[in-house]
Amino acid sequence: MSSPLAGKLFDESGEGLTPSHAVKGKRRYRYYVSRSLMTGTSNQVETGWRIPAAEIERSVASAASMILDERTAIVADIGQSDWDATQIKSILDAASAWSRRLRSEAEAPEALGLLVDRVELREDGIRLSVKLPVGSCEKLAGRGPTHLTLTRLIPMQMRRRGIEMKFVIGGNSQVSRRSDPALLKLIARAHCWFDDLATGRSASMVEIGKREKVGKRYVSRIIRLAFLAPEIVEQIVNGCQPPDFTAESLLKGRIELPLAWDAQHRVLGFPYPA
Repeated sequence: MSSPLAGKLFDESGEGLTPSHAVKGKRRYRYYVSRSLMTGTSNQVETGWRIPAAEIERSVASAASMILDERTAIVADIGQSDWDATQIKSILDAASAWSRRLRSEAEAPEALGLLVDRVELREDGIRLSVKLPVGSCEKLAGRGPTHLTLTRLIPMQMRRRGIEMKFVIGGNSQVSRRSDPALLKLIARAHCWFDDLATGRSASMVEIGKREKVGKRYVSRIIRLAFLAPEIVEQIVNGCQPPDFTAESLLKGRIELPLAWDAQHRVLGFPYPA
């Protein structure tokens, strides 16, 4: 697939980027270019985009793979969709399989074309929508949903070189001195326990509690941290959580953690993503 993001790549104003190419000597260079640049109606330095195709395709493939590897976030999306919760394992297996294809140099172009629904370029990163194909033959016959849509804002540094752009996923930010090691440890434990349930290594929270020598109520309270919105987890890693959101406040039950991401931002005091 020569241009897997054709028709799917848009700038912050909603204008589409069109596949293009340039030839220098015997080499052919592919780009995605703002339509206004191609028609000469854009200020080329300030508003136009010309992105090396291989670079943006690698960045989007990496970002899509990251989305598909965020198992707890996918489970939260399932809970807010029409999918049956009993299909969690098969959906997570499908996500893992597609993630592996995106990491394969040979399979990534085709996987991008099949998975990616829309890519919106922003100054602080990209907003990426992935349509994960899942479902049995009965689903594919039209008696249920066939795709689970996953939409995330992926932080990136964008470095402009004239009208060309360079992308760096995740930036170079350092963990803040105000990060809370005890809170980060609880979040890591929550993900481990959730993974035990999702893979069947543990049959229930009661079984986890017996193994860890804690009560079921403790396990239930901590495991909800596995459903934190990715943007909130990122802020915690960077030490930007509200002062009263601590491991102690969670363990003592002073904070009730909602599962819905919008409610988490509102109740816990984290800023909403732009």
